[in-house]
Amino acid sequence: MLRILLLVSLSIAFAVEEDEFFFFGHEYKRTELGDAVDKASMRLLKDLYESSEDKNVITSPLGVLTLLSLYSTGTTGKIKEEIVNFLGLPDYKKMTESYKSLTEKFTEMNPEFLTMANKVYVASRYELTDEFTAVATRDYHSEVQALNFTNPSEAAKIINEWADQKTRGNIKNPVDENTFSPDTAAALFNIIFFQGHWHVPFEKADTVDKKFQLSATESVQKPTMHLVQSLFYHEDKELGARMVELPYKEPGFRMVVVLPDAMDGLPAVLDKLAQKGVLEDVFAMSPPGQDVDIDMPKFEVKSKFNLKDVLVKEGVSSIFNQQAEGIVKGQGVEVSEVFQEAFVKVDEEGATAGAFTGLVLVATSSLSEPPPPLPFKVDRPFLYAILHQDTVLFAGTYTH
Repeated sequence: MLRILLLVSLSIAFAVEEDEFFFFGHEYKRTELGDAVDKASMRLLKDLYESSEDKNVITSPLGVLTLLSLYSTGTTGKIKEEIVNFLGLPDYKKMTESYKSLTEKFTEMNPEFLTMANKVYVASRYELTDEFTAVATRDYHSEVQALNFTNPSEAAKIINEWADQKTRGNIKNPVDENTFSPDTAAALFNIIFFQGHWHVPFEKADTVDKKFQLSATESVQKPTMHLVQSLFYHEDKELGARMVELPYKEPGFRMVVVLPDAMDGLPAVLDKLAQKGVLEDVFAMSPPGQDVDIDMPKFEVKSKFNLKDVLVKEGVSSIFNQQAEGIVKGQGVEVSEVFQEAFVKVDEEGATAGAFTGLVLVATSSLSEPPPPLPFKVDRPFLYAILHQDTVLFAGTYTH
């Protein structure tokens, strides 16, 4: 049996500061695809958090989902059924149309802030089927390149150069010669790179060391950013968490920070979000009628996962033990590995003294004093998600 290596999502996100912004509104629509990506993303995040020794986790579930959608186009039967069920859309046609549209939207965005790239490498001694090649290039905007996997060190060098270029030097060596075996027939790759600039400035001078609780009894000092500003906010007592939205300058992008009420409440919040997703709460956010006084640690997280066990747990197992006949001409293939390397950095790098020029209007009375700021102290393990409109691009946890 020939093997196909599915390398998922070399993904990276930055958040850096700009000196001023204008707030143009908050008009996002909730879609069927957004809901499906959301729920699959929260399940993956929970599984990775639970299976990882390091509870600082960053993942780009969209990279996983995109490549599974592409892979499914060369499959039939149980393999296709499991992928469709996991991706959470009503049927195969809806799934492929949705990911075709999503890929087109993201690959055509300004690469200064978002790069989404798919690539299929096929072993030099094989050919992809005409149908799979057409779908990969036309619908998934994927490059297709022949590669000599019998020289694994040279193959790894070529792939790493592509990853380095697409992530602007931030993910350099995701593969090595041991990644590939002599029977590797093809490899599918996805890269998502996001570099956003805060709409709301965090002044670098306001960043000081503050206490971050690792647990109820243990704490450390963390460089902590500070901001007092009108932000979208929501409380969910059933979830046991509060959340704020930090918008980016780039249209449609935002980070949502979910802060558990309890010091040790992150696992319980993850359990609940894995069942319902985060979008229900995201779309319930609104200006609270007062400024939000937020403290949030600067952080940088890098994760590398083998996703095979997680996908099997989520019901996607046939890709690893059943043949896909529609990818490589004259050959059945199965997936040998699914892995992901992701990186996120959130800070105020490049900050300059600036003015906040934003408007969020709330009803006021000339006779009343403005209410005091609402405290939002991110001083305990929390989770976060980076979205474009209603689509989760990245999701992660920060615990230490």
